[in-house]
Amino acid sequence: MDLDRQKRQEDTSMSFMAFPVYCLYFTPMECEWQQAIKDFSEGVNVAHYAQAESLEIPSALLESLYFNRAAAYHSMGEYEQGVQDCDSALALCKDSSRALYRKALCLRELGRFREAYNCSTGCLLTTPNVSNIMNYPFTSEVVKNGQVSSKLSQLTKNPLAATHDFMQACATCYRWIGPGVLGYQHQAELAHRCKRDILLCRIRASEHPVWNRVRPRPTHNFTGPFVLCKEVLETQKCKYREGCTFAYCQEEVDVWTLERKGALNRELLFDPQSPNNDRLSITCLLQLHNGMFMYLCERCYDSKPRIISKCSKEVPSTCSNPCARHPFNKNKCLVHAVRSSSVHYTKIRPLYTQCQLDVCRHAQRYGCQREDSCSFAHSVIELKCWRLQQDSGVTHEEIVQESKRHWHKQEQTTLSDSPPFASLFLSLKVVCGQCWRDGLVSEPDKALKYCTAKARHSWTKERRVLLVKFFEGKKWVMVRPLPFAKTYPQQYDICAHVVKQKKCHYIGNCAFAHSEEEKQVWTYMKNNGLKDMQQMYDMWLTMTNQNRPPDDTLITQPVEEKQIVMPTDYAEPMSGFHCRLCGRHSNSKRQWQQHISSEKHKDRVFSCEGEDESLTWTYRFPGLRLALCPRLESGCPEGVSCDYAHSVEELVEWQERREFLRRKLAKARKDMLIMPDEFDFGKYNFLLQD
Repeated sequence: MDLDRQKRQEDTSMSFMAFPVYCLYFTPMECEWQQAIKDFSEGVNVAHYAQAESLEIPSALLESLYFNRAAAYHSMGEYEQGVQDCDSALALCKDSSRALYRKALCLRELGRFREAYNCSTGCLLTTPNVSNIMNYPFTSEVVKNGQVSSKLSQLTKNPLAATHDFMQACATCYRWIGPGVLGYQHQAELAHRCKRDILLCRIRASEHPVWNRVRPRPTHNFTGPFVLCKEVLETQKCKYREGCTFAYCQEEVDVWTLERKGALNRELLFDPQSPNNDRLSITCLLQLHNGMFMYLCERCYDSKPRIISKCSKEVPSTCSNPCARHPFNKNKCLVHAVRSSSVHYTKIRPLYTQCQLDVCRHAQRYGCQREDSCSFAHSVIELKCWRLQQDSGVTHEEIVQESKRHWHKQEQTTLSDSPPFASLFLSLKVVCGQCWRDGLVSEPDKALKYCTAKARHSWTKERRVLLVKFFEGKKWVMVRPLPFAKTYPQQYDICAHVVKQKKCHYIGNCAFAHSEEEKQVWTYMKNNGLKDMQQMYDMWLTMTNQNRPPDDTLITQPVEEKQIVMPTDYAEPMSGFHCRLCGRHSNSKRQWQQHISSEKHKDRVFSCEGEDESLTWTYRFPGLRLALCPRLESGCPEGVSCDYAHSVEELVEWQERREFLRRKLAKARKDMLIMPDEFDFGKYNFLLQD
């Protein structure tokens, strides 16, 4: 060998000696990922050059370079490159548990779950004991307490495992020492029999991590981001205490957000077989998720557009769809129905062996294209039903029957409580609305057919109004229907125009109360779950001992149907088309076409209302030009009105938003929620074009 070649080999060996130490002791927090990728790439290039120069390079060292660069790619979100580096590492050592583990993580992010499962299985099989993997980097991610860690299984059980610590406690070891609502202290060394009925959490990255209690998530139908309570931030006190629906600490915000998505289940954070962990029950599900379980015709429900049809009353063996008449018992499916501001139905598919106990990320964003063939749950309530079936073996028939018994019990409890309106402190009267407009107060006759005025107006739902007054007052005040809102407000306020003794100029139904009496009635309806004036009228009949049967127009549900009152029964069940986005029924094809052509419906198609909080966009609405602003360095004079992006991050979000809207539109067209010849979507048009 000549002297020049020998010198190059020595230089290559000396430059390559630094990489083994870097590879073996590199951790994710010790350098920036971009620089890490650059350094590992340089190490791979030097290794290949050394091999070309006939230098012997240990395969374990080259495997570490590939694996650690894959870890850096994974943290940067470049999962395809991570998979390629893992494959290169496996080509050097087919039983590399590190490469299998990291490849499983990358495949999971790419949605290739079957391949990720195979890699996870191979990783577990190649690490039977600690001695085989003790010298691997990132050992804390793989080994725990002498056994293979449950990190792979925690990918679906605990997405906060990398940043948060969890612990179970009870009132004995987690005591209040004052003075505020966060004035608790955990006594870890206390010798007692812990009930483990309190969930504790702490954030590792905080300067002084302390254990904070995570209360049960509020059960109201709130879809916005959870925020911290202002009173707790200022004074560490809250007048609502346990009833406060705002979070007391950042740990509660993180846990509640993931619980609502279905990505985290506190029952599965610890040993699911432990007797201290409360199992799910049907009653618990109905308390957490308002509504009722029922059977619907699956063929009608899966049709496009969706049709809601129950069991026919005339012919119980068929569905109520007059155009199809499918055999009901063979085609029935379990559905969870709930009404907040509108009626929404959620299908619960049967549990089978291939079901994955996790929520489908596609269903949370724009709708899963695989539909029923997808092995992941398409809603939180479906995921919880699967877990309930897995734990207790309960059938769909038992779920429906228990749901009926639960609502029947709730109805009996409501009727057997204190007299109706006992806590309202108001006198109520139902009178004829047409007479009330003329300044007269006319109550119904004994048959509840007409009012007692000489005009004999028909006593129908549309022609009666509710009047209230204070016990000591003399003036009757009309109460308008409860305002239509997606979620109830914390409290109702008096309209500013009324406070100034002026007439309200709001066109439509003002959401603010127009009197103190109206405010109290609305508050009573909200607290007691009363949705409309029909229920108030039914309670008034009970209060006034009306023994006369009302006419058919006053009945919320037919008498011959022995079914209990439930939140979805406030609207008459229909067999027409049902919009799953708006929760609205259409009685005919023409009415359906008018609905899906409306601007409000088309805005709902492209909105993220009620969906994953991760879809809340950070930057402004995309401009007409999906490119960086050419005047960005000198300072763009147009500001937020500029059609160009003002940062790389904003441009990336704009591109993601365009792809998101295109997939939403494709899903809507497939479900026939958009007319085939509809191409006018207002401000979204330029984002949907190529």
